This record gives sequence, structure tokens and C-alpha cells, in this order.
Amino acid sequence: MDAYKKVFHKKLYIRDMAITYNGFYKDSQGTCAIRVENDFREITIQIDGVVFTGSEFDDLTVDDKAKYSAEQLARFTFLRTPIYQTDRFVETLCNCTIEVVIPQVIIDKLNNTEFSSDLTVTTLLGSPRLEQGRGIDHESVTLSLTIAGATYTGTSSDFEGAFNGIDKQIKDHSHFKNCYGCLYSDYSVYGQSTFGSMLCFRNQKEAYSKVTAKAEYLKLDPPAGYVQETYCCDEFEIRKGNVGYR
Repeated sequence: MDAYKKVFHKKLYIRDMAITYNGFYKDSQGTCAIRVENDFREITIQIDGVVFTGSEFDDLTVDDKAKYSAEQLARFTFLRTPIYQTDRFVETLCNCTIEVVIPQVIIDKLNNTEFSSDLTVTTLLGSPRLEQGRGIDHESVTLSLTIAGATYTGTSSDFEGAFNGIDKQIKDHSHFKNCYGCLYSDYSVYGQSTFGSMLCFRNQKEAYSKVTAKAEYLKLDPPAGYVQETYCCDEFEIRKGNVGYR
């Protein structure tokens, strides 16, 4: 079996306690404050009394619809996606904006120091397309980071693209100390999700560090597992150019 077609059912680094982020949820009914729990496998958000869970911000589903009244669920819009070869559907939250603040560590490359800065993550989820099962009409992720009074922003369809947008602006003086900025994190050649589908190659550091082309990348052993872009472990190393697939 190809190493990159293997399915990993768990995120790689699971902490003993979930980290909680503050944020806001906004839809046509208004804006409400939210708290987001992230155990690096699953995101849990309570919105106006209703609990949603998912592996990322664009696949959130109600934990148990039977627990809530029709009135509680009425404010939300759901995308109904058919489950292949069944008559069932997955219903994911859409037609809304979710904003959360995720603390990150930034490396000051000029002074060889580290400092914390809040990364504001704004996920915009559009409305279901008219043709059932065809996704939503718009989705974007905007990341915003402030360093020394200057604000840097990147927008894309996924976290990688948004991080790339900021990285181009700060690379002369700063570097992200997270999985996005790590030497040993990369993406599958077969695609990626919006968030949390980075592959960690800390289990084969030397082999991965020598990869400079797609063909070499495909010959690697299976990675250790999935990680979120905003995560960081104690084996972090600053990413260098011309390594790996991305």
C-alpha cells in the first residue's frame, strides 16, 4: 500500500488537557461569543447552547440532534452531504463566520529570541449550493498576526495558503514556531483538508531532510501521523527551503 494512502484515525500529538480558545460565531441571527476546545484530534464548540464537534472548522456537526429542540437548531444552516453508497447524510455547519484566537510562538530571527502572539483565525463558510451534495458556494480562511505593532494577514481556501501569505511578509525577521513552520511537517501529494492534515515526519528526520523532489518524497516510509498547523512539539526545527514536497 502506498504510504500516503494510509488512513490515520488519530491526530499524532494528544495532550493530557485540551486547549481552549476564545472567539465569536456570526450568522444571519447575530453574533455570540464562543469557547473552542481543541484536544488536537477534535474541535468542540458550543454555539448558543448547541454543541458542535469536528476535526476542523468546516466539518462541524451537532453532537446529538436529539438533545436539542427544533427552535434551538432553527438558527443554523447545514450542508447535507450524502454518505457514499448509503441513503444517509452528514450535516455540517455552514452559512456563518467562526473567529477564534489561537496563541502562537514566534521566533525573532534577528535577535534569536521567542515571543507569543495571538493568531486570529477567521473561517467564512458560505451557503449550500442549489444542487444537493455539491458543497458550499464559498469558503475562506483568513489568518491575522500582529508583530511589533504591524499586522500581517493571509487569506486562502486553507490554512497552508493563509500561512504562506503571512510568511512571505515576515520571513526576513520572524518565523512561526508551529507545525506549519517545522522542518519535518509536510502535506500529502494526494491533497489536503482545510486544517489539520499535515503529515509529521519526525519518525524519519534524516530521510525526509534529504528529499528535494516528489519522486523521492513518495519513497519515504509512512509518516508518524497527522498534525494541526498550529500545533508544536519539542522536536520542532525551523523549516529550510528546498526540503520535502511543499
